[in-house]
Amino acid sequence: MKECISSTSNPRVKELVKLRESSRYRRKRKLFVIEGFEDFECILKYRKVILEMFYCPSLIEKSGNIKKLEYLKDFKINLIELSEEAFLKASYRKNSDGFLSLANQWSLELEDIDLVKDEICVVLDGIEKPGNLGAIIRSMEAMGIKSLILSDAYVDLFNPNVVRSSRGLLSGVQVGRGTKEEVHSLLQKYGFSIFGVCGSGKNILWDHAFSPKTALIFGSEKNGLDNFWKKNINTFLKIPMYGRADSLNLHASVACTLFEFNRQTR
Repeated sequence: MKECISSTSNPRVKELVKLRESSRYRRKRKLFVIEGFEDFECILKYRKVILEMFYCPSLIEKSGNIKKLEYLKDFKINLIELSEEAFLKASYRKNSDGFLSLANQWSLELEDIDLVKDEICVVLDGIEKPGNLGAIIRSMEAMGIKSLILSDAYVDLFNPNVVRSSRGLLSGVQVGRGTKEEVHSLLQKYGFSIFGVCGSGKNILWDHAFSPKTALIFGSEKNGLDNFWKKNINTFLKIPMYGRADSLNLHASVACTLFEFNRQTR
């Protein structure tokens, strides 16, 4: 029998809200929420485990996605109908397409990261903003760069804003997280040369000749590279500025650097 939930006080709706709002609860339950059919489809494509799909017929009809609801019936995923009021309570998007799914988290342990075949690895130290992390992941995946390490990160990979800004591509990039010391040890283990990207770097990005086994370290949005990484970086690179701005958004800095890496090596 098909399940249908109409009340905003239903325990399942309350759980969706809690998973959206609390990183601690997400870690405890080892679950996260995906809103939108395209993000769901992307995560499913990378063979991650989707447990349930919550859907709202009225919102699906408004967004013109009725055929997608029919398409879902071909998958072995538990489908749960929500009233529009209940769905909007659980939703975190302003103009939802009427699809909201629940998925298992996957391991972010450094011991599960394999960097043997990687020519380049991106390290984000102390990253704080979910939107930046998601956008960086999306750009990395677009450029075919598959490994991302989070060093002493403040942000949760499974934050709804990371999922949304990555367009579900967080499932297509290998991500690990650990302390600065653990990350540095991992890079040494795989033989990476370590380069820092910062405004005070003395080596212009365009003049640097990239080679295989390059690890690029980017500091936090607020504080930049800290003393630990400054002591353990081989070379500091700088993106040249020709206007009055003396720095770029973290995502823009990562994208500029990775495009230059790809231009040189690919």
